[in-house]
Amino acid sequence: MTHLIIILGTLTLLAGFFALTAYEARRGVRVFSAGRTRLDAQIARIYFILEHVDLSAFLRDEVRRLVGRIGHDIAHLSLQAVRVAERVLTRLVRYLRTKHEVDITPRETARPFVQSLSDFKDRLKAARPENSEITEIQ
Repeated sequence: MTHLIIILGTLTLLAGFFALTAYEARRGVRVFSAGRTRLDAQIARIYFILEHVDLSAFLRDEVRRLVGRIGHDIAHLSLQAVRVAERVLTRLVRYLRTKHEVDITPRETARPFVQSLSDFKDRLKAARPENSEITEIQ
């Protein structure tokens, strides 16, 4: 069935072509003359290129140009990535070089050993008199 449709479509197009050329011959004008003239010029140009241009050399040059362009784009993108990393690291170093306020407020520790040492130290301070009290007694 598909073959029959293709054959009938081809025969219909061929009959349409013959009817169009017969109509143009009787009237003496071309249908869609401006568009057909442009199409004829483009086809003549393509034919000239196919006849006179070495396509293998042309394709080789185009592939080289494409590979060079891709290499250039990759190098450019990697340079931009390095610059972004440089900016981030520069900001980090600048931040680290500035003096920051140290938090010296006493903190509650969660470790019992450290807490017991701190309590023991406080009890020792309370049990020993200071130097000014010792001098007053003597």
